[in-house]
Amino acid sequence: MDSLWKRIRHDKADDDTLSQAWSSADSGPPPRPAPEGPPPPPHAAPKTIGIFSATAMGISLMIGSGIFSTPASVLGLAGTPAMALILWGLGGIISFGGAMAFVELGLMYRRNGGTMRFLAHAYPRPKLLLAYLFSWVMVICIRPGAIAANGPVIGKYWLYAAGVENDGGWRARGVGFGCITLVSAINILSAKWSLRLINLLTVVKIVVILVIVVAGIVAAAGGIDIERNDNWSRGFRGTSSDARGYASALTKVFWAYDGFTNLVYSLGELRRPERNLPWSIGGSVTIVGFLYIMANVAFFIVVPID
Repeated sequence: MDSLWKRIRHDKADDDTLSQAWSSADSGPPPRPAPEGPPPPPHAAPKTIGIFSATAMGISLMIGSGIFSTPASVLGLAGTPAMALILWGLGGIISFGGAMAFVELGLMYRRNGGTMRFLAHAYPRPKLLLAYLFSWVMVICIRPGAIAANGPVIGKYWLYAAGVENDGGWRARGVGFGCITLVSAINILSAKWSLRLINLLTVVKIVVILVIVVAGIVAAAGGIDIERNDNWSRGFRGTSSDARGYASALTKVFWAYDGFTNLVYSLGELRRPERNLPWSIGGSVTIVGFLYIMANVAFFIVVPID
């Protein structure tokens, strides 16, 4: 805690120095050179993340089991494919707004830590209490809970690809546990190889979704023989009027979009954050939103609503 407080005080000293420089520049007399702030800490992480890896980090952490496991639930709660697409688009717009908020905060405090650091600066009293509580909940509850929710889904789809159908039991959990352990070990052992793994998985995920999208377009054009459905001809007929259902559907949509904030936790390692941060976070949300909507269009073209 003491070392964390020293880092935050170091950031505050930088902010005060910059504010003094701006104040003197706005006044009449020519500004005097502002005193240099404290030197960067000797243990600062090297800046190894470029714009491609930063964008890949956002895309890879957003595209997960959500886009494959939640569209049916969102459709069931919305009632019609047209309304389900509106919800996916609305989720993308709101997520983009949240991404811009994190860009603003990230450019104010260009250090590792993300939300923990933002809370420490916004609520300095009691000393680091909110930042500590957030970090504790994130490490103990939020991240492990999200990983635990994704694990069985990963295992189920791996088993399905291997020819084992409808197995969501202990075998799926075991496969998911193995995948999570492997990825965790790579991240622990090497930051460089973890970035390479993220870049690789990003390419694979985008290719998989594009294959689904292209297959749906080809099926709609008659290139693939499928049973026709009335998903599009029904329009908004049968759309749900249950507000609680829409709230639940948007929760599932937001879960699928979750992940665009992760870059700010490694902001101290990002090269040229004033340029790369807006492009990487904004670009990743835009790309993922487009892929999600097109993937849902492909699903509705091929799969009947029932």
